[in-house]
Amino acid sequence: MRCLLPLLALCTVFAADVAPETGGPDPIPATGPGSRPLRIFLRSGPKSHGPGDHDHPAFLRDWLPLLKERGAQVEGGDVFPTAAQLAQTDVVIIHRQVGGNFKPEEREIIDAYAKRGGGFVVIHAGAVAGGGASDDYYRDLLGGSWRQKVTRWREGPMQLNFVDHDHAITKGVADFGMKDEIYYDLDMLPGIHALATAPTPKKKGDGFESQTQVWTYEKEGAQRAFVFIPGHTYVNFSRPDVQTLLLRGIAWAGRKPVETLEKK
Repeated sequence: MRCLLPLLALCTVFAADVAPETGGPDPIPATGPGSRPLRIFLRSGPKSHGPGDHDHPAFLRDWLPLLKERGAQVEGGDVFPTAAQLAQTDVVIIHRQVGGNFKPEEREIIDAYAKRGGGFVVIHAGAVAGGGASDDYYRDLLGGSWRQKVTRWREGPMQLNFVDHDHAITKGVADFGMKDEIYYDLDMLPGIHALATAPTPKKKGDGFESQTQVWTYEKEGAQRAFVFIPGHTYVNFSRPDVQTLLLRGIAWAGRKPVETLEKK
């Protein structure tokens, strides 16, 4: 037995030297030396509605270079991203008509991306799916979405009122009004974090009921989502307050500091 002890010790050392690493490489830090740029895929679509509204091609044209100028790696277009593309993506921006109307094979790609902690930023009609089970799926992905035959809309002057002024995305941004479009009676999960609301046409007491228009949603161990319901009228994307919210929301969804894409 005494003779076996040195041999056992030697075997233990050897096994430790040759055992494969199971933890993988250290994660790339969000900031500082060795950090990588935020990787974004912008899912766009054809223009819909009248002049100046739902101008998805203009958003793609203007925001691809804007995001690149802020240091992000960006690609995008009307075509659905491949699994290989999303494997190299931190944030998917969805700004297109019926943005959640995924084919079965597309849903598989989205599921894999969400499960690994991918980020979603969804703007206006990007929060609409195709009805039925697709509405349930999209609600569960984003924390809330349009519900066919239930959700309503109102186009015209709107007022965005912040209900969380201390969140990193909204900090320092004042309530504001603009001509755009709200959605109300959305299908919302209780786990969303409301950032801003807007009055709806629904009467409540002596006034009108306010409902959430901007929110975040996190699923533990999986996706992050930032949803911005305004965005009907294209000129509003030039507003500094709207740009600030979107740029911060994109960074937040990508698990970067919210100031990552703001001008230095």
